[in-house]
Amino acid sequence: MKTFEDICRMTQHEVKQYMKRYLINNKYKVTDEDGFLYAKGDVPVLLVAHMDTVHDKQCTEIRNINGRLSSPQGIGGDDRCGVFIIMNLVKELHCSVLLCEEEERGCIGAHKFANTDYIKNLHVNYMVEFDRRGNNDAVFYHCGNQDFIDFVEDTTNFKFADGSVSDISVLMEPANLSAVNLSCGYYNAHFVTEYVIYDEMMDTIEAARALIKEKCDKPFVYV
Repeated sequence: MKTFEDICRMTQHEVKQYMKRYLINNKYKVTDEDGFLYAKGDVPVLLVAHMDTVHDKQCTEIRNINGRLSSPQGIGGDDRCGVFIIMNLVKELHCSVLLCEEEERGCIGAHKFANTDYIKNLHVNYMVEFDRRGNNDAVFYHCGNQDFIDFVEDTTNFKFADGSVSDISVLMEPANLSAVNLSCGYYNAHFVTEYVIYDEMMDTIEAARALIKEKCDKPFVYV
C-alpha cells in the first residue's frame, strides 16, 4: 500500500488509476467511468472521497515536522486524507466505495454518479464522506434525520458542525440516504499553507471503523 505522502504526490489521474488497482487487489469489482470510481462492497456503508485537490501545482516536496505535513505546492490533504482513510478502512471492512473527480470544480463527479442507475441500487444504510477540515466535526448539510445525527455523534464523539457543500450534499437526495462528512485532520484548506496532522487522520480511521461496526439494521433515509 502506498504511503500518505505517495498519495499526496500523485495527480488526480494517477490517484484514480492507483485506487482502481488497489480496490481490485482488495477483492472489489470496480466500475471506472468518467467522473468517478465505484466499487460495491458487502458491508452496507458507502465511503466517499474525492481524488482532486484545489492546488494548481503538483505536490512534490513534503515537509514532515513531528507529524505535521505540509508542502510549498500545497499538501492536498483536501482530499487526499479521505482517499488514504478509505484505503485503510477497506483492508478490513469491505464497504462500498465512491471516489469522485473534480469536487473542487463543483462536485462534477458526484453529479455524474447521481445521474446513473448505480445510485438507485446502492443497498447501503448510510454514506460517510472524509472531506472535512479539523479533527472533530460531523457535517450533515441539509439532511435532518435526527436519528442518524445521534447515531454518528454517539458512536464517534464527533460533533455536529455546519458546512457548505461536498460530494455527499449532491448524493443524499437522489440516493434517499443520510450521510455525514467527518473531519480528517487537514487545516487551511484551499491555501498552499494547508497542512495535515497525521495522528488526527489516523484517529478518524478509528472513529469511522467504530461507526461502521456499530449495529445498524436498516437504512437511515434522507430527511
